[in-house]
Amino acid sequence: MSKRYFDLNIEKVLDNWEIFHAVREIISNALDETLLTGCQEPTFKKDKQGLWHIRDYGRGLNYEHFTQNQNIEKIKATNVIGKFGVGLKDALAVLNRSGRSVVIDSKFGHISLAMHKKEGFDDVQTLHAVFSEPLDCKFTGTEFILQVSDKEIEDAKKLFLYFEDKSPLDITPFGEIYGKSGDSANIYVNGVKVSDEDNYSFDYNITKKNAALKKALNRERSAVGRTAYSGIVKNMLLNSSTFEVISELLSQLKKIPKGTQGDEINYVDVQAYAIKKYNALKPSVFMSSFDAFDLSEDDKEKIRESGRELVIVPEAVFDRVKDDEDENGNPIGTFDIVRQEYNDNFKYDWVDERALSVKQQSIWDLRNSLLKYFELSKWEKRIRISNTINEFTSGDVHGVYDSQLGLIVLKKTVLNNKEVFYETLIHELVHATTDYADNTRDFENALGKYVGKLAIDVFSDSNVPTDTTNQNSSSELGRKTTELMSKFFKKKI
Repeated sequence: MSKRYFDLNIEKVLDNWEIFHAVREIISNALDETLLTGCQEPTFKKDKQGLWHIRDYGRGLNYEHFTQNQNIEKIKATNVIGKFGVGLKDALAVLNRSGRSVVIDSKFGHISLAMHKKEGFDDVQTLHAVFSEPLDCKFTGTEFILQVSDKEIEDAKKLFLYFEDKSPLDITPFGEIYGKSGDSANIYVNGVKVSDEDNYSFDYNITKKNAALKKALNRERSAVGRTAYSGIVKNMLLNSSTFEVISELLSQLKKIPKGTQGDEINYVDVQAYAIKKYNALKPSVFMSSFDAFDLSEDDKEKIRESGRELVIVPEAVFDRVKDDEDENGNPIGTFDIVRQEYNDNFKYDWVDERALSVKQQSIWDLRNSLLKYFELSKWEKRIRISNTINEFTSGDVHGVYDSQLGLIVLKKTVLNNKEVFYETLIHELVHATTDYADNTRDFENALGKYVGKLAIDVFSDSNVPTDTTNQNSSSELGRKTTELMSKFFKKKI
């Protein structure tokens, strides 16, 4: 057949496009044809003349593909890259403007480009697709033969997830989440890059577009603003469940105090979701930075012994989740959970009196005099010695009143020092006889009565020093008081 000239009707050449943008459109058409037809994947080859061949194995390009402003088939499809159907014409215009040769082969024709007079207007020339007889009437698919450089091919390929050798960390109803490929995160829509983010933690491939994103996807398919896709990114994270994604979100959450976190974790609902998911995936203790500051070394040791990971989170999100449950119905791990688990698993290591040293036995025997003085002799059989102390029972490290057992339990080490022994036993007697908790006014008042009764008798002894104006005399007072208490209990009772 003779040559036929098809007017491409390009009204505006995209001046900001480079050659690799044009190649991108040709690649996207090839990938879309593969997705729509399920045919063999496209091939990319360079011939001996240095021309690049991009070929798909679909239905073949025909003149009809140059007639529509929008491709209805692609608009209805949910997984294809292309949207407008004008991307190919834009690409051909950019290549022609740059003086690059383009040849297209399919079973429908051998196609080239040329400036040709517009029909009916001999004085106006526009870009036309020139159709000649096909070189092979049985040719499968469409092949573009392009005068482009290797770099331009590679730059175009970088815009497609298809050429990235990586698997998604998670697949959600809104899209796929990937590990970052470089310093900046890539944002893809159905596999084609539309933006990058300097401070995102993941690469994202959006497969379910909302109205804002559809509106933002212009012909250029570049410089799409964050507001167009941030909501979809958030929905992806709120529907993610893999350990890889959740653990990275927790890692970013931990960076908030330093201000080095990725932007996605700044959403409070993403923070809360990540905590709940992580709680279901791994035993953890979540704690606000304010509470973590007050942790003692013993508290930290208890957390380590629990096998749980300590995760310090912002106070706002901690307050939001601390009384909540994860998807498995388990309470969010807090320090209260550690306490409860410690209490449930704790066992005393009871000490036989016969195993005490002479010094320890002498101090241990002082308890009877103290109990008689305070008229609490009935507690004599309810005081025990242990190598281990459940300090969470009352928060004391030397002794506890265990209300479940009805026992005062003293740690064996208190029997090495009279002063510590007296202090601990009196303290626990107040707990045992009043059931008041530490650091309460009721407890302090009750303790004051014990101390007051004792002080009246102890300080009536003429051996108590009266000069308490300096540290040395205060220390001497403490020493003398301990000695007098011992003497007092022996002679008084």
